[in-house]
Formats: sequence, structure tokens, C-alpha cells
Amino acid sequence: MNSHSLLTGFALLLFIQFIGTGIIGFFNIPLPPALLGMVLLTVALLTNVIKINWVEDTCTILIEKMGMLFVPAGISILLYKETILKEWFAIFATIFFSSVVVIVATGLFVDILLRRGGEKNA
Repeated sequence: MNSHSLLTGFALLLFIQFIGTGIIGFFNIPLPPALLGMVLLTVALLTNVIKINWVEDTCTILIEKMGMLFVPAGISILLYKETILKEWFAIFATIFFSSVVVIVATGLFVDILLRRGGEKNA
């Protein structure tokens, strides 16, 4: 890991984010720019337009520092304490049911992948 690989990876990630933001602005698509940027990055990595080793070091550092990146969001919760206390049931229900849906969907998806893998190995 050297400064050149970190700067290259960070520049590529920012460029993809810039492209995603431009696409959303130009076509007026109702998606968060970060989501479209992740989709574009995934497609670029899967098609080998961007090599994994170009962004790997930068992504590793960003993942290591992810907890620190959530601090501003956690602190801003304090600004909306009254709203959160007033709407606690709706917030809790949303978190609970969305978590159940994600867990069930992930389990079903992994089950499908394991069955397909078992058929190929047989």
C-alpha cells in the first residue's frame, strides 16, 4: 500500500461518484447518487473496466474507518430527539420489519446459491 495506489483508488471512486451524480442530474432519476455510484462501480469491476487492485487499498482504508464516518450521523440524532421520541414506534417497527425482510431474503438467496453449487459439484 503506497500513496500512489491510495490516490489512484480515491480518484477512481470520486470519478465514478461524479459520473453517477451527473447521470442522475441529467436524466432526473429519483435515486441517491451514492447508490448509482455503487452500481456503476460494481459493473466496472465485474467487466474489468476497473481492476480490483486499483481500488482495493482505498476501499480497505475506508472500511477500516467506517465507524468514524458514522459519527456525524450519530451526533445529528441528538438534534432530532423530540421527533424520535414522538415517532419511536414507527421507527422501531420500520427497523424491525425491514431487518426481518433482509434476513429472510438473504437466507433464501444463500439457500438458492448453495443448492446451485451442490448441483454443479454433483
